[in-house]
Amino acid sequence: MKKIVIACLISSVVALGIAGGAGWGIYHSMTKGTVTVADKPAHEAEDNQDESSSIFVSLPETVVTLHDNEGSDRYMVAELVMVVDTEKDAEKIKKDEPLYQSITVDELSNMKYEDIRALKISEIRKKIFENLKTELAKRKMATPYKDILVKKVVFQ
Repeated sequence: MKKIVIACLISSVVALGIAGGAGWGIYHSMTKGTVTVADKPAHEAEDNQDESSSIFVSLPETVVTLHDNEGSDRYMVAELVMVVDTEKDAEKIKKDEPLYQSITVDELSNMKYEDIRALKISEIRKKIFENLKTELAKRKMATPYKDILVKKVVFQ
């Protein structure tokens, strides 16, 4: 009887040791490959932003006149949403709304209808985002938004 109890105790200790070692190995192998947002390059950090505390500021519809290859006028209506962190930034976006619309119209109206129609919405968003960032930097203005979303695009 004593041998059975001792064998059970030894088996239990060995099983706990193996399970603990396996758990430790799995834990460290999983956390070894993770990278925090602070360690990521800027373009990767933008893709994984936490939107739970964000404030969304809708801009009015922007109408852009485009020219097609036949010389006819075509129209594009776009509605953008700026993503900000604070109410102060939201107020700044509302105050500077005409500037953002003007920069957007200027960028998009230089494109041909067929070219912009061939773009995906994500490509249009990226083009607007990069252009706004560049134009605001030229004007020595800070960018109060952290991202831009395209709420609606209509072609006519």
